[in-house]
Amino acid sequence: MTDTLTPSAPDRAYEVAVGELDALLALLRELTPPEWELPTDCTAWTVRDVVAHVTGAMDEGAHPRVLVRHLALARRRSTHLAQVDALNELQLEDRRDATPRELLAELAVLGPRAARARRRLPRLVRNRALPESAGLPPGSTFAYLVDVIYPRDVWMHRIDIARATGREPATTPTEADVVAQVVRDLTRIWDGPPTTLVLSGHGAARWHLGAGSPRATLEADAVETCRMLSGRVGSPAITCTGDTVAEQRLLASRVEF
Repeated sequence: MTDTLTPSAPDRAYEVAVGELDALLALLRELTPPEWELPTDCTAWTVRDVVAHVTGAMDEGAHPRVLVRHLALARRRSTHLAQVDALNELQLEDRRDATPRELLAELAVLGPRAARARRRLPRLVRNRALPESAGLPPGSTFAYLVDVIYPRDVWMHRIDIARATGREPATTPTEADVVAQVVRDLTRIWDGPPTTLVLSGHGAARWHLGAGSPRATLEADAVETCRMLSGRVGSPAITCTGDTVAEQRLLASRVEF
């Protein structure tokens, strides 16, 4: 794969969204009541908070009126919060009193509905540019949000919950698509030397970053690399062969999640 990767087509994005949702639901069904209260790598969020956020995002996808209400309220709060943070806050507020069992049941219903609704978005809407207040890279479209960011969010939060509860995250046939889209976004902002990036583990593959013959090869775990790119605490163990500037640039890079 190379930096010519394109966003997943709607049908494939739907398959990825459903595949990652199913994996998340399977993990949540294993949790004991105390595990829902464990802290995660998401600042100030417990496992329960993470699930409330994901469920809230699915509610917005399944019910446009909920999204409209949240956007209106988020704009009022954007004087002291970024819009995405305001939306996250509202998602949690809507489910402040929900029990883990209720959250799990709601997510199991809303998740598939949201995935179907996003697949059915008309092309005119999908191609529309998002406002800068969305907090995504300039020029991002609704298609990028629904086909790339939402499945990516579910995948990463599944990893967050697995880490918080000491579980090994299950391997899925769809996470390679998620990792590929993360690398695609990395190629857009890459300012290091031409580099071969070799990721192992979940979503393992080999990519080329930058133009020209590679001056370095970086080898790292795919999950840990994506976590670092998302801004989470910690850095992957990287094996660098060649120009060490490539490793420095990778560690300094950030991709939207």
